[in-house]
Amino acid sequence: MTRAAGTVVLALLTAAGEVALSAAAISDWSQPGAHALLFAFLAGPLLFLALMAWRRRAHAARTKVLFAVALACALGGLSALGWRAYRFHTVPEAKFERNDSGLVVPLVQWGAILLVWLWLLLTEAREKRAAQQQAGSS
Repeated sequence: MTRAAGTVVLALLTAAGEVALSAAAISDWSQPGAHALLFAFLAGPLLFLALMAWRRRAHAARTKVLFAVALACALGGLSALGWRAYRFHTVPEAKFERNDSGLVVPLVQWGAILLVWLWLLLTEAREKRAAQQQAGSS
């Protein structure tokens, strides 16, 4: 399996795991529409990361960076949501606490992934501009 395919698989499995852990820490299922939006917001950054990794699969250095970001998002997101789900099922008072981890985790992931995306856009634009200048001077 190539590193890009590994990144895609890691991002997709992490998205599924985060949605499952977030669903495990929900006690009130009376608003399924709100939960569906939360799950989409939670899975969104990892799905975008998987798309970025697949689109840049020909560039070895970029797939290494994207794999590192996917690994960091997986470790951070799954540990935060896993801790919340653990507390939800073991501490009775935790069922009455606000569950902000379902919002904080994707916000942090979106921030990290969008920074990497901007870096990739700037790098690719610089390479394209250099290739055009080199072709123009030949």
